[in-house]
Amino acid sequence: MSDIEYDRDEEMRELAPYPQYQTQAPPRKIDHIGLDLPDVADPKYDLKEEQDRDVRYEVKDEAEFHVTRALFIGNLRRPINAPAFQQHLNDLARKGGHFRIDRAWMSRPRTHAIVLVSSDEGAAYIRSKLVNTVFPEPEEEARLKTEFEDREVATYEEQLQEYNDKLERLPEGEKDHLEKPAEPREYVTERLPLYVEYIPVKAINQWTFEEDKGPRNGKWKLEFEKRDDDIIASHTLLNGDYIPRYEPRRRGPPPRRSGGRFDRYGDRPRRMDSYIPNGERNRRTDSYVPSRNRDRSRSPSRSPSRSPRRY
Repeated sequence: MSDIEYDRDEEMRELAPYPQYQTQAPPRKIDHIGLDLPDVADPKYDLKEEQDRDVRYEVKDEAEFHVTRALFIGNLRRPINAPAFQQHLNDLARKGGHFRIDRAWMSRPRTHAIVLVSSDEGAAYIRSKLVNTVFPEPEEEARLKTEFEDREVATYEEQLQEYNDKLERLPEGEKDHLEKPAEPREYVTERLPLYVEYIPVKAINQWTFEEDKGPRNGKWKLEFEKRDDDIIASHTLLNGDYIPRYEPRRRGPPPRRSGGRFDRYGDRPRRMDSYIPNGERNRRTDSYVPSRNRDRSRSPSRSPSRSPRRY
C-alpha cells in the first residue's frame, strides 16, 4: 500500500482565539482495505498452512536489534483504520518532545507497519509507548465496529435488491438455482500485543517495495539471525512465487521519467519481478549491519550503527 505520509503542516496549524473562527476537523477517512475481518474469521482458517496465516510475533521487552530511527510494528490486525493508526503515532510523537514521524507505511493486509522517526531517541520513545500495548483503543474499536456493520448491511441490501430483480426475470424452473446473498457478517476481532522492533533504516525502501509489488496474498516475516558478532535483519517471504527486484535509488538527481514524475522507490528496473520457480530461489532479503568494531572499508554495503548493539 501507499505510504501514510506524515502531515507536517498539522503541527504548524494553531487554533483561532475564538470558537467561531475555528475550522471543523476534517471528516474521518474510512480505510476500506482495513475494514475487513482478520484471517482467524475465515471458516477455513484451521485448514490453512502455517505460512498462509497472518504472522504472530512473540513480544519481547528488550529489542533484538540495536537502536535505529526505523521501527517495525507487528501483530496488527484488521479491522483497522490506517489513518487512525497514523494519528496515534503522531499523537505519541507530539507528547514525546522534539521529534516527528517522517514516514509511516502499513502492509496491504494491515498486519504490520514500518515507521521512520526523525531521531533515534524519538524511535526509542515510540517503541517504549507501543510495545506490548493493544491497538485500537476501545473508542476507536467502537468506531470500527459501526463502520463495519454499516458497510455489511449496505452491501447485503444492495445484493438482495439485485437478487430480487434477477428473480423476477427468471422463469419458474430456474429460480431455485439462483443463489441468495450471504447475510451480513458478524464483527470479529483478534487483538494482540504489539511487537515493536528496530530495523535498519536502509532496508525500508526495499522491504516496502517488495511487499507493495510482490504477491498480493504474500505473507512476509521479519527475522533476526546472529552471524558471528553481528545481528542480521531479514525480510522473508513465507509463501508466493516471486519477490520483486528492487534497485536502490541512484546518487544525485534521478533521471526524468515520462511526464516528469519519479518513482518513490527509486528508478524502476526494466524487469520488475524476480521469479522463484518451485521455491528454489532464496526467499530472504537480508540487511547486513556490522558491529562497530568491524573494519567498514571491506564492504561498501555495510552501514554504520548509531549505538552499541544489543544481543
